[in-house]
Amino acid sequence: MAQYVTEQKTILKKLLVDNCDRAYTVEELVNKLENQNSATSLGKSTVYRLITKMVEEGTVKRFVRGNSRKFAYQIVIGEHCDCHLHLKCTDCGKLIHLDDGVSDELLDKVRSASGFSVNEETTVLFGRCGECKKTNAEKNV
Repeated sequence: MAQYVTEQKTILKKLLVDNCDRAYTVEELVNKLENQNSATSLGKSTVYRLITKMVEEGTVKRFVRGNSRKFAYQIVIGEHCDCHLHLKCTDCGKLIHLDDGVSDELLDKVRSASGFSVNEETTVLFGRCGECKKTNAEKNV
């Protein structure tokens, strides 16, 4: 079945691509879209519907924001994001694509140590990126 791409989906996707280094809640997306003064407005329910479809398609990743019950969404840039692990900085929100070889090596060690099979499509390791660690260390000097 052919997929119909609406103007609303195009607008939402452009916003996510233009801000690919950040993850947003649905409320933040709606506010950002309202501030763009676009001729086409996207209501909260439309953004929820579209973002859910984009997650199902694999073009957007969904994360839990901190210790809350809120989800944040971030566009996936790249062709084969389901073949490697991702690292997510809890300070700046940057999503880092771990090299396929490094991912495979790490997953092989997990499998051999525990017999556990990790789902690469949905696994994200959270921590602090090198830039944020450096910035934090400079603040503490």
